[in-house]
Amino acid sequence: MFCSSCKCEFEGWSGKCPNCKEPLVEDTIMFDEGVAHPVFYQTLVDMVKANGGQLQVSLMTTAVGMERKRLFPYFGFGAAWAKRMQGSSKDVSIDLQAVDVGRDKKSGFPWRGFSFAWVNEMGGTIGGNTAALTASKVRREKKWSFPYFGFGYAWTEEMHGTCGDQLEIDLVTTEISKKNEQRLPWHGFGLSWIKESVLTLKVSAV
Repeated sequence: MFCSSCKCEFEGWSGKCPNCKEPLVEDTIMFDEGVAHPVFYQTLVDMVKANGGQLQVSLMTTAVGMERKRLFPYFGFGAAWAKRMQGSSKDVSIDLQAVDVGRDKKSGFPWRGFSFAWVNEMGGTIGGNTAALTASKVRREKKWSFPYFGFGYAWTEEMHGTCGDQLEIDLVTTEISKKNEQRLPWHGFGLSWIKESVLTLKVSAV
């Protein structure tokens, strides 16, 4: 399902957008910014150098993954994650996708279930050049409400990686989205994902 207001695809959702509450639609707008503006690698390196040694680009999540599971009697396990992030600056388009999602779940007395998912690794392109990132800081939270609702949240706060042999990448989450769902009889699902982040390209010190 797709939100035309947020320009984001929500996999596994239906009804209203969890961000802006606008109705989700079936049609999905495809984003190909990662290949729309290819930049030769050395040109990209020179752009970063000319910008004081680093270049910052704001990214927005354009696809969200989600899963829900139930266990007897009242355990509900729900999780969401940023499946795709995109942005552009100075004619450099960035397209990143989750290639590995970390998962964990806990049970709390009496029947509260807490499930967590976060982006562990991302891969994609920066100006058409291959990039790879790995999580370096992950945050987790737990909340509950009477009688058996448990809500677990997790998201990646920081990632680090490389683009070629001359550029390093830092990605910092600047905004997250959270959503609670309740299903009869007492299944609770906590969902959280990266909504916006800032990616910084830096020239390697070596």
